[in-house]
Amino acid sequence: MTRVWDDFLTEDDKKLVARRNLREPHGPGKVNALLVIDMQVTACGIDAPIVDQLDEYPGSCGPHAWKSIPVQQRLLAAARTAGMPVIYSKHIFHGYTGMKQSVAGVFSATDPRSEIPDYVAMEKGEILVEKQTPSCFAFTNLHLIAQQKGIDGFLVVGNSTSGCVRATCVDGEAMGYKMQVIEEGVFDRIEMSHAAALFDMQFKICDVIDEARALEIIDAPAALKKSA
Repeated sequence: MTRVWDDFLTEDDKKLVARRNLREPHGPGKVNALLVIDMQVTACGIDAPIVDQLDEYPGSCGPHAWKSIPVQQRLLAAARTAGMPVIYSKHIFHGYTGMKQSVAGVFSATDPRSEIPDYVAMEKGEILVEKQTPSCFAFTNLHLIAQQKGIDGFLVVGNSTSGCVRATCVDGEAMGYKMQVIEEGVFDRIEMSHAAALFDMQFKICDVIDEARALEIIDAPAALKKSA
């Protein structure tokens, strides 16, 4: 199976990886949620070269984001049909906190570019976690929400692979959650950063799976209910 990081590995890297994987996949949790990280207008921008839209969308990941959006839409539809919990995060700064905001006001609560776009919009009953650091677990109530709902695993999509996705998976694994990143459902501004972060997570931190495997995991609870 070809992986996104293969083109970035040297011949010596490939020999080492073939001889020794640093960790074995742990698989999904018993109760999983779909975690949609920081899918905000400024992170997606438009489906055009990134350098051409930085004035309007300073955080844009452009075509890399738009390639992942159809994958996220399919996963969201499947999760909702199966009754799997869907949790979103938003990287956001409120003026009343006095916390420093990002360049050009992006990620400010008063900036419309901080909003979640319609094409991956939340639906009624889904949960939003607001954060000001890369990790969805740091200084948020995500852990309490997961405990209350009995969630012990997360299927992860969103932005950005080397930043908030990776930080969330590091913290989640440290807290005992089974974190699984969907390779085609995450993205980054720099392709090398995307590939390297996925490689690091797969070999050191958590599982990196493809869309097909994620859909199998999502549908499993529905199949069990039908056979009961």
